[in-house]
Amino acid sequence: MLALVTGGNGFIGQRLCEKLREKGFQVRAFDRPKGNVLDKKSVQNAARDCDVVFHLAGVLDEDDPGIFGVNVDGTKNMLEASAKEHVKHFVFLGTVGVHGNAKGVVDEQTPINPSTAYEKSKAAAEELVLSYQEALPVTIVQSALVLGPNKYWRKITEMIAQDNPLPGGGENHWQVIYVDDLVDALAFLALNEDAYSEIFIAAEQKPKKLLEIVGFVRKKKGLSGPPKTMPVWLAKIISAMRTLVFGLLGKKVFFTPEIIDRTVRERLYSTKKINSIGWAAKTDTFTALEKTLEELGKEKPKIP
Repeated sequence: MLALVTGGNGFIGQRLCEKLREKGFQVRAFDRPKGNVLDKKSVQNAARDCDVVFHLAGVLDEDDPGIFGVNVDGTKNMLEASAKEHVKHFVFLGTVGVHGNAKGVVDEQTPINPSTAYEKSKAAAEELVLSYQEALPVTIVQSALVLGPNKYWRKITEMIAQDNPLPGGGENHWQVIYVDDLVDALAFLALNEDAYSEIFIAAEQKPKKLLEIVGFVRKKKGLSGPPKTMPVWLAKIISAMRTLVFGLLGKKVFFTPEIIDRTVRERLYSTKKINSIGWAAKTDTFTALEKTLEELGKEKPKIP
């Protein structure tokens, strides 16, 4: 069996390629600079002879002007090529973010209501994927926020270690998924007929609150006591001022008002659907944080 993984050199893609090889797949990684999802010819060549396509490639940066081109047009190119090459299964990595700031427990039936550019681009891509159900078997995996040793979590843990105030009280749930569990879910769904024409939310089984996550990291970083908190309105004012000043200096601010909105969002999801076909996340949040902090703590090898 031959599997194509777009974004195969990325944070999730590399791990997925390894997992698929463990399961006996031959793997073809497709990523920049040699692979571009906007290049229809290279996309067609990449999909040739493949049994399953995992479409992970995408732009996450809200300020990137190419976000809709890559996330929407790139997905369309992959779908067209997969249909022409008679791929047996197309698995699309989406995000629970397409449901926006939904109240209560989110499941696959919760209305789509994206608010950010990234969420809107992924929602449009999901619509495209579902429109190809007549042409080939498709599956959408709506992933919770992925936890693992990447630049995003390095920045988060650094900010916690610096004892920065936490916007709001931290009582909102922050249900995540450890990166190894996500790739396990993707590999589990490959060529699984129970997954055809379906959408699945992939997340940890026992969600934690943001305050618990911050408290765990603080303890690991040697800080005692609960974190300082700050009203959301005040955090947004300070962030907006910093964003303006840093923007004039040609620098970017990580903790923008938009990031604050996503920080205080309730992230609580149902995994009953994917559990019902035999898959469940194995790693709890604290174990995942422990592993993430350990990996982030390792020094990068010096290049001579």
